[in-house]
Amino acid sequence: MKAVILAGGEGKRLRPYTMSIAKPMVPILNKPILEYSINLLRSYGIKDILITTCYKSETIKDYFGDGKRFNVNITYLEEKSPLGTAGGVFLARHRLREPFLVLSGDAFTNIPIDKVIEFHYEKRAVMTVVSKEVENPKEYGICHTDENRKLVNFTEKPEEWVGNEVNTGVYMLDPRLLDRYAHLGARDFGQDFIPQLLTNNEEVYVFKTSAYWRDIGNPEEYKCARDDLMRGQYSPPSLKKGFHHSKDFIEPFITRLQVACPNGKKPIVLAKLLETVPSSSSQKEIVFDHRDGGRTKIISDPKRGFIIYSKADRRNLARELARYYGKKIKIWQKV
Repeated sequence: MKAVILAGGEGKRLRPYTMSIAKPMVPILNKPILEYSINLLRSYGIKDILITTCYKSETIKDYFGDGKRFNVNITYLEEKSPLGTAGGVFLARHRLREPFLVLSGDAFTNIPIDKVIEFHYEKRAVMTVVSKEVENPKEYGICHTDENRKLVNFTEKPEEWVGNEVNTGVYMLDPRLLDRYAHLGARDFGQDFIPQLLTNNEEVYVFKTSAYWRDIGNPEEYKCARDDLMRGQYSPPSLKKGFHHSKDFIEPFITRLQVACPNGKKPIVLAKLLETVPSSSSQKEIVFDHRDGGRTKIISDPKRGFIIYSKADRRNLARELARYYGKKIKIWQKV
């Protein structure tokens, strides 16, 4: 099976982070968002990946190359001018001759791809839209389905709305749609293609997920995604699926950081730390097992405030983990 990752957007809402790089190259813990998406696909055995590119495309190509370094095969679909979320997919229809997946380059997620595929075939759908309930659906497309999960109404970025089940930008499509609705030029899934399919009463179904998903299209959501990963709320799918590197085990890096804290403020800080649900803790020591493989131990020292030890298989990640908790401890002292 093949997958298409949509990575051609300019990312104006995410500036200044996207002034010099493509939006999907914005990093979380020193790893581009796009790399998380590639790891997601690879963890489910999907290694033939097409990536639509346009804005700052060289930053994507220079980093990922042909994909061999990531154990996948990457083909780039270069857009001379922006073609929207669907235009690039239609342009590449000759490469897509069997059901395929589409992932938004903005998505930071661990959606269960195998369940989406199973649902798609079970429903005999021509298109499956992956949805999720969110608190504020204003910036997304809202999905309404019947009792069989067939899509009956879709409203893109409404001013007023009913319901909070939104389109995540993850799809599975029957390639025959690309011929049936052949199109050249700019086109958008939410604004154009999905409404057209509904008008023609096509078999479009909605797979509702409870998995982690966040659209990092603006600075606030980008920061939230980073914090979610640090707190262990996002679990990398490759680890869930039992993926193991073929290389020999690499000894982890450890970063030590000392943060001063008055004894009178320690109970507040400890309470805040415990809110993040650590894997184990005591009055003197708190341990966080990060889902990406890192580990942080925070020790309460009577004379020196808190001592933070962060361990990871990459030096930059170990530093990032330690600095993250150091910053949080300083902020919580001021509460």
